[in-house]
Amino acid sequence: MLQRLATFVDGDKPMSRLAAAGAGVVLLLGGVIVATTAATPRQSAVASATDCLTSTGTAWRLDPEQQRHARTILAIGQQRQLPPRAWAIAIATAAQESSLRNDPTPDRHGSSGLFQQTPPGWGTREQVNDPTYAATAFYTALSKVPDWQTLPLTVAAQTVQRSAYPDAYAKHTATALAALRELADTELDCDQITAGSAAPAPRNPDGTWPKEGCVVRPDPTTNRGCLTPRTAHLIAQAKGAGYANPGCFRPSGPGEHPKGRACDWMMTSGGAATGAQRARGDAMAAWAVANADRLGIMYVIWYRQVWSPAEGWHSYTNPFGGTGPSGEHTNHVHISVY
Repeated sequence: MLQRLATFVDGDKPMSRLAAAGAGVVLLLGGVIVATTAATPRQSAVASATDCLTSTGTAWRLDPEQQRHARTILAIGQQRQLPPRAWAIAIATAAQESSLRNDPTPDRHGSSGLFQQTPPGWGTREQVNDPTYAATAFYTALSKVPDWQTLPLTVAAQTVQRSAYPDAYAKHTATALAALRELADTELDCDQITAGSAAPAPRNPDGTWPKEGCVVRPDPTTNRGCLTPRTAHLIAQAKGAGYANPGCFRPSGPGEHPKGRACDWMMTSGGAATGAQRARGDAMAAWAVANADRLGIMYVIWYRQVWSPAEGWHSYTNPFGGTGPSGEHTNHVHISVY
């Protein structure tokens, strides 16, 4: 039945040839062919809460002091009538900056308190060491960030904090969401809290993806070749979400790159991503999955894992035998679109 459907696409991930938009997909994973069902029009491609929490770190078990400060952050956000996404950003920020502990001792940069704010810009020393004042000041600054409601959590937090570790906030998303569920009794859409929303790509009236040629010339990321309009839209949305330009078109080889339908976002200059680089890759992969239905994303590969709308995240082994950071996708996030 599978016959010739299984073809190697991309060198990043083997996929089937798509007979038409919305056609079934055949995956060859680790040498095993697995038939799947493609997303129907408007089918949600948002990962489950479990997937989201897994991709954004392990939630802490908050002790009484940390719970007290998390409740203060929640209370101030509710008083200011801000949405739950703002509460999550604030808790994740405080988790990164102070481990949700109110240390009044200035660090070597002069920062202290729950959000590690620095006088005089954030207030007096006494004020920044007051959790209620500190949370209020954070929310005030967050509210002034353009499009903070749709920026990835880590980008919104970094815009406020201007940290030396700009991508570290993402790893505290699980802690923030767990705290909201426990302390605010609020069920949240994990992916949208984490990733932010992208503007949707154009669809046909019936909700299917229009067939597109490689007509955007040249590919602005390589200054050669071409991209499909949907790929160009993906790049623009990723840039708006705070991610740098990828590399997309390749002149030869199997798969989506020569068709202008795939891009690689490098997290390092070559080696495997660790620390803040890994956190940024995690954040981008979560952003892509959360917005897959809006952007027409066919699959995402990151850090030995591959995601597709039909199967979610699962283990990835390069079928071409590729190893190292490039072959295992530990230095870049790969995204292909329909």
